[in-house]
Amino acid sequence: MAITGADCGFTQPHSPGDNMDVVKTLKPGKNGTKRLVERYGNQLVAVRYRLDRKTNTSYTTVELIVEQKYALFQTQPQAADPIVALRIFFHENDLQRQIKNAGGKWDKNNQVWLIAQSEAESLGLAGRIIRT
Repeated sequence: MAITGADCGFTQPHSPGDNMDVVKTLKPGKNGTKRLVERYGNQLVAVRYRLDRKTNTSYTTVELIVEQKYALFQTQPQAADPIVALRIFFHENDLQRQIKNAGGKWDKNNQVWLIAQSEAESLGLAGRIIRT
């Protein structure tokens, strides 16, 4: 009789996004990445610590380079993605966390969140952009 992970009380992790929040993202060489750098070497791009609040389980995930090849096309310089200000109320903790996980920064002086416009739009927050 084969023993499966379910028999041991182990369950498969949720797919990313199922109640999982990114708590921290680290670049190789930072504290907390040493053993993963030893394991994956130059293929390691990032280490993410995730938390599933529903099951109170933490996960360590890695972003790896799995293929590298010469690009046959010329890349065009991308236009800069403008930074926009978002009005998020103090009690909207979930929105604040989403913005922070998407790279947003809190501007204490102006009491607004600053984030790339494309990120704000992808989060469905275009209506929260403060137009000047």
